Amino acid sequence: MKKLATILTGAVMLFSTFAFAIDGEKANLNVSARIKASFSKDFSTASNISWEKIKTCYIATFTINTTEINAAYNDDGELVGTSREIETVQLPICVSLALSKKYNGYNFSKKALELTFDGITNYYLAVENDQQVLKLKCSVSGGIDVESKVKKK
Repeated sequence: MKKLATILTGAVMLFSTFAFAIDGEKANLNVSARIKASFSKDFSTASNISWEKIKTCYIATFTINTTEINAAYNDDGELVGTSREIETVQLPICVSLALSKKYNGYNFSKKALELTFDGITNYYLAVENDQQVLKLKCSVSGGIDVESKVKKK
């Protein structure tokens, strides 16, 4: 149960960092050798690395091939999850087809968040029409859940 809580916390923190720019400890953060070794093994080509601690997770923000990525590690140096921003046109075909079928007539955000934790990847994006804005969570298989709904005035 504790592992699940850690994973969910990491996923929420990754999403929160992306979506809401949470302030945390930055720059000169004392990251353990175990976490740094795990990070170096997982992302050997990373550059522009910065660390932030949010609750029990250490979040690395870094670049690989011009793509900014976030990775969350627990105190044991285990990778909890990753996130990156992608173009909506890069969504998996199953997701794109499900979105265009279910939300025909909606305008799609240009960017989506790809969030992976515990081996499961989901995509988060917004769609809107004249009446409302929806924030969606999409699974790789094309399943779609509405995370929030805001009516336009």
